[in-house]
Amino acid sequence: MTPIFASPDITACIGARETGEWFEGVVNVLQGPTAVRVQHVCLRLRDTRAEALRDARKDAKKLIVMWRDKVQL
Repeated sequence: MTPIFASPDITACIGARETGEWFEGVVNVLQGPTAVRVQHVCLRLRDTRAEALRDARKDAKKLIVMWRDKVQL
């Protein structure tokens, strides 16, 4: 089951991917009726999948707030 964060404007699904011996958090942001996808990759490389998911969770929460406030990226 993929953790999902939602707002009226977007939905963010978090995950982690393995890059060799490291893990990085990933946030897929879906917007609109046709589900236009934007992928955000967390900057830090982590030793465990749990740490990468924790990074992705924090970034997803921030991205939803930024999207709601229409912050220019």
